[in-house]
Amino acid sequence: MDQLLKDNLEKQKESAKKYLESIGPNSVATTYSYDCMVTLGSAGGGYLNVDFKKGGSRFARFEGGFAGAFGGYVGWGTAWFNTPIEELIGKPGAFAVEVVGILGGTAHVQITGSGYIGNCSSGGIGAGGGVGAGGGKFEKAS
Repeated sequence: MDQLLKDNLEKQKESAKKYLESIGPNSVATTYSYDCMVTLGSAGGGYLNVDFKKGGSRFARFEGGFAGAFGGYVGWGTAWFNTPIEELIGKPGAFAVEVVGILGGTAHVQITGSGYIGNCSSGGIGAGGGVGAGGGKFEKAS
């Protein structure tokens, strides 16, 4: 499982590197900010769910599976993307997630894909901690 985690993190770094090279050194950065809720669950392998809110209403989510063991976590925070999430619905992405703290703490999620990069930082409650990486997809909130 450690090799799978390392391979997924390398894919994440490569995707971010390609994106940064594609925008060039003179690009003007635009950031889109959203409220988010990060939910993790694991028993050897796990799932990640990030709900995105705009104007107080949930409008999109990112869901995926990962390698690594955490326990469970739920937290609320802020997400920043270089592309509006509305334009990402239906698109796949790779992610890396880190949870710091036992029985509480923070989670940081980085999501990258073809032409976009985003980060979600949250504070919340949970049991366990660690890092994981995997793939998922943006979906419209139901």
